[in-house]
Amino acid sequence: MDISTALFAPETAIDPHPLFARLREAAPVHRLERYQWWAVTRHAEVARILKRPDLFSSDTGLDRLRPPHIDERAWQELDRMRGPSMFNSDPPEHTRLRKLVSAAFTPRAMTQLEARVQQITGRLIDAIVQRESFDVVEDLAIPLPVTVIAEMLGVDPARGADFKRWSDDLIALGRLTRERRGSAGESLRLVASRRELFAHMQAMIAARREAPRDDLISQLVRAESEEGALTAEEVLGMVLLLLVAGNETTTNLIATGTHLLLEHPAVLAELRADPGLVSSFIEEVLRYDGPATMLFRRTTAEVEVAGTRIAAGEVVVLLLSAANRDPAQFPEPDKFDIHRDTRGHLGFGQGIHFCVGAPLSRLEGRVAFTAMMRRLPAFTRVDARPAWNDNSSLRGLRSLPLRFARRAA
Repeated sequence: MDISTALFAPETAIDPHPLFARLREAAPVHRLERYQWWAVTRHAEVARILKRPDLFSSDTGLDRLRPPHIDERAWQELDRMRGPSMFNSDPPEHTRLRKLVSAAFTPRAMTQLEARVQQITGRLIDAIVQRESFDVVEDLAIPLPVTVIAEMLGVDPARGADFKRWSDDLIALGRLTRERRGSAGESLRLVASRRELFAHMQAMIAARREAPRDDLISQLVRAESEEGALTAEEVLGMVLLLLVAGNETTTNLIATGTHLLLEHPAVLAELRADPGLVSSFIEEVLRYDGPATMLFRRTTAEVEVAGTRIAAGEVVVLLLSAANRDPAQFPEPDKFDIHRDTRGHLGFGQGIHFCVGAPLSRLEGRVAFTAMMRRLPAFTRVDARPAWNDNSSLRGLRSLPLRFARRAA
């Protein structure tokens, strides 16, 4: 299997680290012939690229490539539903868009939000401890961040299952577009899901124009109507981005972190004895097996990366998970060590596109794991093999069923 095929193969998504290690050890840059892209593997080069948006644009154009099985008319309709996003924009547009939402994720804002995150977490843990078994994905990792971002945006938390489905489908549609694969049935379902989400969000935005509230959607609408800082399309794009980014990262952080605790019982014992170590544990999870495995950029001019010349207009795939296990940056990188110095890890990216919601994800992760350590009795796996998703770009578990050891038969 060639590199291009292996990199996006389902088996690699389930466990990317062996392939990433081989690529990183072989060379810092690899040509992906199937896609005519370049993969960058080592920490120094990945971090340098993330800090140079002038040479490596986030506007890759990959989101505008029509996937197989979607006809031109349907794709044009979907394109009209695609609001501008700070995720795939460059300065000065990115600077303007990011400034409008950054205030919602400042340290002061997180301090004010912490009590509510604890309340939501406490309610979820209350339900979990009443059972013989639970699924940490379905019962905690999904509902906690979905509820929090729904409340911040001002959407109905009772629609949490819909928001999660829409979020997953947006990610899946992006994957079809980028990797040029998928079945006709899956493509049609994803198109229908995007229409449903678009209609729902358009109705919510219209409602806030009529009757503003104290929520993020109202703030964005106000920036559109009063300040002229956003267009209507940008309001929609921002809401969609926050909906996806506001839950996906934390869901995967909590689920993967729980998996790693079960894989490393000595660490679990440490956290139970001292929940104050949770923050260090979270940073090591982000380094060792973070939610984002790769990011995409496009060169704006001919550049040289680790001795390899890359022409202007080429797509560069930044393998974050490979960089986060680069021994040149992190000694014994394949060892899960919550006492290591994790500064410089790329779990939330770096540079101007450093995840704007990182403070929220860290808050939710800290509150969730602290509550788990303090309130949950000892638990064990129900299934021996973890059920990883097969998304090459976002690493996470589909499910992680657990049982309480004291109640096991």
